[in-house]
Amino acid sequence: MQITELVLSEQVAYSVLLLGRKVFILILAMSDEIINPNEHLIIPDWINVKYFEKVLKQDQPDYVEVLKFTPVAATPPGENFTSTMLRIYVDLKLKDGTTKTKTYIFKTMLPSDRGGKDIEEFGLFDKELLMYQRFLPAFEDLYKKAGWNDIQLAPKCLLTEEREGNIHFIFEDLRVKNFKNVDRTKGLDMEHMTRSLHKLAEYHAASAVYADQNGPYPKEFDSGFIVPTEKAKDFQLQLFKHKEAAYKNGIQNWGLPPSDAEIYVKNFPSIEQYWAQAKSTLEVNPNDFNVLIHGDFWSSNLMCNYHKDGSIDQVILVDFQIGKWGSPVQDLLFFIIISAANDIRLKEFDNFVRIYWERLVECLKVLQFKKPIPKLRELQADMYKKNNSFYAFFAVLNHLPIILFPSDKDSNLHSLSAETEEAENLRMRLLSNPSYGKVMKDIYPFLYNRGLLNFSDYDE
Repeated sequence: MQITELVLSEQVAYSVLLLGRKVFILILAMSDEIINPNEHLIIPDWINVKYFEKVLKQDQPDYVEVLKFTPVAATPPGENFTSTMLRIYVDLKLKDGTTKTKTYIFKTMLPSDRGGKDIEEFGLFDKELLMYQRFLPAFEDLYKKAGWNDIQLAPKCLLTEEREGNIHFIFEDLRVKNFKNVDRTKGLDMEHMTRSLHKLAEYHAASAVYADQNGPYPKEFDSGFIVPTEKAKDFQLQLFKHKEAAYKNGIQNWGLPPSDAEIYVKNFPSIEQYWAQAKSTLEVNPNDFNVLIHGDFWSSNLMCNYHKDGSIDQVILVDFQIGKWGSPVQDLLFFIIISAANDIRLKEFDNFVRIYWERLVECLKVLQFKKPIPKLRELQADMYKKNNSFYAFFAVLNHLPIILFPSDKDSNLHSLSAETEEAENLRMRLLSNPSYGKVMKDIYPFLYNRGLLNFSDYDE
């Protein structure tokens, strides 16, 4: 995430998608300068003053007139692939004669002809509604009852609403507390990685304790990135087929020894192997230590604020649409691979697991977890299990090319999934990007040598 004044940065890969209905998020914010980071975004005309009247009356009861209403894109191209996100600037005249500017972040579904039709099977916002209405408040309450009153996992949700097929969220204004996003292209340094892993451990620990006390989570949390319906399967395999040729071409341009590149291309997964690996993520061993994973945990789905000396004060997680019940190492694999800075990603790989584990143990103990607390060797071993490896491959296949790609007007779900020459050229550009190749030159052999990319393991 780029250091910007975005209140919420919620980027999910273009093969994980949202519900086939209008859904949006409103976040209270303040800003003096209007910047449109994506002039190419088409803004629906129903997003207007009349639509916002109810929100304004609740949020600003002392306003008497809207002087100006300005909707712009909230994120640049390539930052969000599954929704339309807008920043709405509203200049208000108040009862005392003064004026005031309020800013909202508005989120809605993609138009049907721009990818929305393809994503109706994934039910992500029903899941997020459950998270903000029930589970996140309960998780934070567990810490309060244990005497840890300063644990905040997510933005405070001021309102959730379901009406006429729409889901609404209003969150606290994180920008007021100086929360910022971190540059996604540079990766996180050791301090950011450590604090982020600690926050992930806090979230995981609370989710495990909650399940122990209250029983299983609803069926919505049985799946995450992978949804096993036929329609969802067809869509996800189509995306894989679209990327296959571009990926094999990219491997040969990463600067690897030709013999290594040849091996990686030869052993690239067949579509059957890919789907078998993907489906394996749905297998959960009840005897293992399991949590409600975040599911899309990476640098753009967390926000930080800072002390005056530049050190991190707080870390907050955002985007709770893809969580599922499963091993915590699914989040760890995904996060470390695509979020750590290049100079520490592999060097500190095992240390990152320890950093997470130490905070996890601390949190489980303070929350009085009744089941056995996982040992570090058990977590390290889980990193290599067949049903977790998909998160490593999906990270480098799907997220990392987008993360390292410069902002581009064509970086959207429709362009990336279309069967056109332009779309194929874009996929080639993504996977042949020198910045991506430089990273993959180190990551791919690392994962391959650890057996995480042995796709023949999934042959029936």
